[in-house]
Amino acid sequence: MKQETKETSIFVRFLVYVTGFLIMTLGIAISVKSDLGVSPVSSIPYTMTCVWGIEMGKATILFHVGLVLLQIILLRRAFQLKNLLQIPVGILFGYLTTFSNYLMTFLPDPEHLYIQLLMMVVSAVLIAIGIFFYVPMDLVPLAGEGAMLAISKVTRKPFSTIKLIFDISMVVISLITCLVLIHSLGSVGLGTVIAAILVGMSLKVITRFFGPARDRVFRIHTKAAPASSAKAPALPQLMKKDVYTVNGDASLTAVLDLLTEKGISGVPVVDGDQSLIGFISDGDILRFLAAEHPLYVNPSSLMTMDFDEKLQELMHCKVRDVARKSVITVNLSDDLGTVCHVLSDHHIKKAPVLDDGDMVGVINASNITKYAFRRLEGIR
Repeated sequence: MKQETKETSIFVRFLVYVTGFLIMTLGIAISVKSDLGVSPVSSIPYTMTCVWGIEMGKATILFHVGLVLLQIILLRRAFQLKNLLQIPVGILFGYLTTFSNYLMTFLPDPEHLYIQLLMMVVSAVLIAIGIFFYVPMDLVPLAGEGAMLAISKVTRKPFSTIKLIFDISMVVISLITCLVLIHSLGSVGLGTVIAAILVGMSLKVITRFFGPARDRVFRIHTKAAPASSAKAPALPQLMKKDVYTVNGDASLTAVLDLLTEKGISGVPVVDGDQSLIGFISDGDILRFLAAEHPLYVNPSSLMTMDFDEKLQELMHCKVRDVARKSVITVNLSDDLGTVCHVLSDHHIKKAPVLDDGDMVGVINASNITKYAFRRLEGIR
């Protein structure tokens, strides 16, 4: 369910949002002061500080800009311009990091391990409190979260899985960089492990005991589903299970016969083992013809070429010569929202459905729109 905060003024939400950032950066600064290592997401900026001497706030800004560029590369046309707001947010977070590190200069350096460990515990709790306040305000996410969401969208893997891989990758990159360039652990240490475990645990406990009070104060509520609405059906209920396929070595004539006879617009392409190797549609054939014949670009060219002769030549091509090799697929376990994103982002009308790598069906956009129409009819 989506949390809504529209009843609270944007000024109050922004104030709480920035307060959450400040608390998080204080936690990060304490972890730096402990000299036991920092949290996984902060490890790259701190590594830049340890290796190249870049002030950590500025390193944080550079890191956030890099993560936004990563999102642009991954999402391409699906990247939304509003996500560029992550850059000014990253700048704000960087300056707050600088300010928090400055505050730590007034504290003495810890001389005993138990004090360092205590500082890491306090650091983890503060980071959790910062997340507790900043996330529900539903404004612009930090670039780290934006990058993980982009990776999750492109790979169609759960966000929790991507976050785990992302955090581990940041720690490994930081550790290798520090070991190679400065011959020490640098930004990675016992504190990194403590932060990785304790931040999530602390956030769960804080949310459990103080979440309801926070939601009341800032009027965060959950939008309940209408009583008359039913749960959306699973993908197996909407997809077509009896799938027509064509072998990659078949001729284009065979494909045209199949598309015409069955009244369909495209079919998956398989090899001899019935493994999915591509997808071919009537649009692919038209685009291939357009590349071969100016007829589809300039109708007047019909007067200067023997279309039938060229078409006969084209029909000797194999399916694999025309079919798209990069197949956009969905997983059997995907919900309808995810499937809609895949179809719309890639501008396609259908996609093969895979279950553990095996094709088990095809989902059409028309199946979803028909279901949506029936659902709306039932609600009205």
